[in-house]
Formats: sequence, C-alpha cells, structure tokens
Amino acid sequence: MIQTLPLVLSIVMNELAIGSFLLLYVLDWRSEVRRSFLLFFTIIYLLFTALTYLFQQSFSSQPLLDSFERLDKQWTGYASPALLAFLLLLLPYLLFLILDRRAGVDGKEKAAQAGEGQFSVVRVLRLVSGGLASVAGLLMLFVLGMIYRPLAPSPLGEALTVVSFFIAALAVGGVMTSMWLGHWYLVTPALSERPLLFSTAVVLIAIVLQILLTLVSSTVAGPATSTAATHAAQATATTIASPTPAPTVSGASATVKPASVPTASPLSMDVLGWLRILLGFAFPLVLGALTWKLARERSFQSATGMLYLIVVMTLAGEVLARGMFLSTL
Repeated sequence: MIQTLPLVLSIVMNELAIGSFLLLYVLDWRSEVRRSFLLFFTIIYLLFTALTYLFQQSFSSQPLLDSFERLDKQWTGYASPALLAFLLLLLPYLLFLILDRRAGVDGKEKAAQAGEGQFSVVRVLRLVSGGLASVAGLLMLFVLGMIYRPLAPSPLGEALTVVSFFIAALAVGGVMTSMWLGHWYLVTPALSERPLLFSTAVVLIAIVLQILLTLVSSTVAGPATSTAATHAAQATATTIASPTPAPTVSGASATVKPASVPTASPLSMDVLGWLRILLGFAFPLVLGALTWKLARERSFQSATGMLYLIVVMTLAGEVLARGMFLSTL
C-alpha cells in the first residue's frame, strides 16, 4: 500500500484538477457566475495543476510506472505530455479572461444595460482556449484509464475502468468547484441560486453514476475476485502449514510482548469497501440532496457547510477506491 500511495495521490490530484476546471468552464460558458469568481479560481486551479504536474514528475513518472509489471506501458509515456498540455492551455484561457471585461454574469448585465451584445473576439478566444484545455484534460483522464485498465479482471472491466476516471473527476472536481461557489455566495448574496443548483445537480449525477458503475463493476469482477481470494487463502494456508525455523534470539535483545496487549491488524478489504460506500456514496448523496434543497431555498450558508462535508467525504472515498484498486499491483 505504501508503494502505491504516490500513484493514488497522483490519480486523485489529476481528477481534482481536471474535474474542477471542467465545471468552472461550463459555468463560464453559461455566464451565470461573476467574472471575479472565474478569475480567482482559474488562477487557483492553474497553480494546483502545476503542483500536480510537479508531483507527477517526482512520484508518478514514466520510469516509475514502467516498473509495475501489470500497467500498460504503451500509454505511460503520454501521461506527462497530456497533463502539461492541459496546464499550458490554461494560460491563454486565463489571459483572455483577464482581457474580457464582459465575462461572467456581471459583464453580461453591463452589456445588456449598454444595449450591446456579449459577443466579442476576446470572448470567442477565451471559450476556444478553455475548450481546448478541457479536451486536453479529458485526454489526460483517458490516458490514465488506459494505463491502469489492465488491473481490471475482464475486457468489460477494463472499459469500465476507463469510464470510472471521467466520472470520478466529475464527482471530485465538481464538488470542489461547487463548494467554492457556495462560499462565494457569502460574499455576493444577491447572486442567483441557479449556478449553485446546477453544480450541485452535476455532483449528484456523478455520484449516482459512480454507484451504478460500482455495481456493474462488482458484478463483472465477482468471479475473478472470488478466484483470487481462494488462491490467496490457499497460499496463506500453505504458508502457515509449512514449518518455520525458530530464530535465534539472544537473551539481552529478546523482547516479549505481554499477553494483555492486543495484536493490531490492518483493516480488511471488506471494511475498506464499506468505508468507501459510506464516505464516497451514501453520505455525499444524502448531503448533496440536502444541499440542493437548501440552495433552492437560498440558505447558502447552510448549503456551503454541507458542501464542505461532501468535499472531505468524496476525497476520502476516492482515495480509498483508488487504493483498493491498486492493491493488486
């Protein structure tokens, strides 16, 4: 588990960076949030993507990925260029966002008051650059899925593994942008509730898709998992049954554990699976529905508090999910 922890963190950081920007870009396209919100969090996501790239180069580089026998080495060389392309394409988007004074819902209102349309060359360039960045981000998720798909037990499981990266990015990144958007309402309470309702609905849809994907994946992986568990149990029994030579221990260095001290054992995969269901699916789904209701009633402070909880639980659930998935490496 310790050996695969950098890979887990790299995957989750990629999903978080790409999914957060994708929802931010959609909100920009819909012109329902303020320009200041778009500017601030584009800078935040740009910096986080740069941090993700540096982390990938240090702890999830191509040589490290190639050292794992079960990963698809034909795709490991595309991970860094795809993430770098996503990072670099965020720069022109940010530049055109700075130049476009008509961006966001406030720019739309000013253009309407002046009797002018929101269309401009800068807006087109901004949306095109943001669209290209989104395509690069989706390509990065596809590359990640292709790298890790051999860990699935069947061809259908491999396809579902690739799809899971897109849905996870939508859930993890979407809830992050939704949480920041809810926090923004505390500064601008006059903002319409429509963007928060939309972003919360996106998160709820992503969580439901994750549940359906997990059910299908568990059905596909059921026989293979049972066979692997049987082999593991047989290997364990053989190891226990085989005689083990007693080590020679000197009296001065021998340490005997008292009988009253319990033996600590790691959590089983079943316990981790239930934790993932509770943290990644059940609690976020219930709290997300409550958030949507609170946002509809314009109780933004309470809705933001719920979103904070969903962010923590969704991230914890995704880390558990990826850790369990990579446990077979």
